[in-house]
Amino acid sequence: MNTIDPASINQLILHKQHLTKESKKDDIFQIVKNLCGLQATGTFEPYVYLFSRKNDFKKEELNTQLYALKRLIKIRAMRNTLFIVPIEYAPMMHAATNYLKENRFEGFFTYTDFTRDEYYDLESKIHDVLVKDSLITTEIKKRINTDRNISIIISLMCDKLILVRDQPPKGWKDRRNTYSLMKNNYPNLDFEGIEEKEAINTLVYNYIDAYGPVTEDDIAWWGGLTKTSTRNALEFNENNIERFSISESEYYILSSDLEKLEQIKPSKAHIVNFLANLDPYLMGYKKRERFINPNTYEFVFDSSGNATTTILLDGVVIGIWDFEKKPKPKVKFLLFNQVNELILNEIKQQAKKIGKFVLEQDFQIQQCTDSLPLTKRSAGTFMRPLKNC
Repeated sequence: MNTIDPASINQLILHKQHLTKESKKDDIFQIVKNLCGLQATGTFEPYVYLFSRKNDFKKEELNTQLYALKRLIKIRAMRNTLFIVPIEYAPMMHAATNYLKENRFEGFFTYTDFTRDEYYDLESKIHDVLVKDSLITTEIKKRINTDRNISIIISLMCDKLILVRDQPPKGWKDRRNTYSLMKNNYPNLDFEGIEEKEAINTLVYNYIDAYGPVTEDDIAWWGGLTKTSTRNALEFNENNIERFSISESEYYILSSDLEKLEQIKPSKAHIVNFLANLDPYLMGYKKRERFINPNTYEFVFDSSGNATTTILLDGVVIGIWDFEKKPKPKVKFLLFNQVNELILNEIKQQAKKIGKFVLEQDFQIQQCTDSLPLTKRSAGTFMRPLKNC
């Protein structure tokens, strides 16, 4: 086969992830499906993921799919992380990753002072107050009249599919959730109809389809899967998968995508993207040399592997960005190296677009000149990498 360079891989993945002008979609449900879900650790970030990938995205579109039409659902899945996924994927993803949630449940009793009797008593009381209502945590706590921290109980009840995370009470940036009973929201959703092995086989195929070419380590890391289950799934799907090597690393890709990859020609037009923290393009892989310079890695990923807000040029991270409302609304950006005037102008244009979306008011654009590596800062600063600029 022809030699494949990382630039061609970036070009293919940008297209598959709907990050090129030609590959943007009009249907957010299809985007979520094509990406194997959207990480939903944060509240407002999924809206930015979709803004980067959909033509003329409006925030209410995600709310409609999640809370009105209920075609999407928030569940804990890959890497024990919250994801927004299509409802038809939810049983498969739950079955493939349920052992992670079971481990989390058992760990709860190891690392807290809750007894099992106390847990199940609180679980029963929380269930009863939500039979007819959708409430935030503080309201639930008041209703059941307890001084205990019930946030973790509610989270575990969501893991067990007793509860579901419902609409935030005050809009898209509100980090609180209301909670309601799963059976009231998705009465026809069957989580019992698929076995773990079958689910993992499907999950691995879907991941390679969305993110390939990928390594075995990428697959295991993204899914939170064991090496054994990953290799078994690769063997199960071997008739639809091709392998190739770059720099002594073996990659897996669907046969149809390999043909596309071999036919890619260098693009004359540059592609600039502003991505939110934890964006799928960055969080889809454990092996990241293809899209980031090792010298700037610590400015993009913190010690826990969380990706900050980034600027891509043709699929490679060239800088980071941030925004603030006070004292004056701003979009800030920092470039790791100088770029020509044409690219700089495009970066500023993209900064204007993302700023209009996230700030929803007039703002300034500021270029920063330095920042501390995320690995030398406190936890959580990946969400505001240029706070001190």
